[in-house]
Amino acid sequence: MHHPYVRAVIIGDEHTVYTFKLLGFEGRVVNEGDNVISIIRELSVEEDVGAILVTSELADKAREDFDKLRMKMRKPMLIEIPSLKEAKLKEVNYLAILRSVLGI
Repeated sequence: MHHPYVRAVIIGDEHTVYTFKLLGFEGRVVNEGDNVISIIRELSVEEDVGAILVTSELADKAREDFDKLRMKMRKPMLIEIPSLKEAKLKEVNYLAILRSVLGI
């Protein structure tokens, strides 16, 4: 079945996920002990998921597997973004990230 729209899902800490939800994204809060790689795999088989955004903090915890997955996966796009905590330390242009993800 062809879906008329594509979903983008953010995976990360509570603050980052809830902020992105305000922008209209779906999100999954990852807690200590959750396996980020299995969450990515779960989402990647859903037909209408076009992009999975993962905070750097989480990607770092599973760096090797994350990078392998990113190389292998054609769809959905797997994109690493700074968490809000990291963004406080340096300027992050979320709008530019979102534009490149959405192709606008």
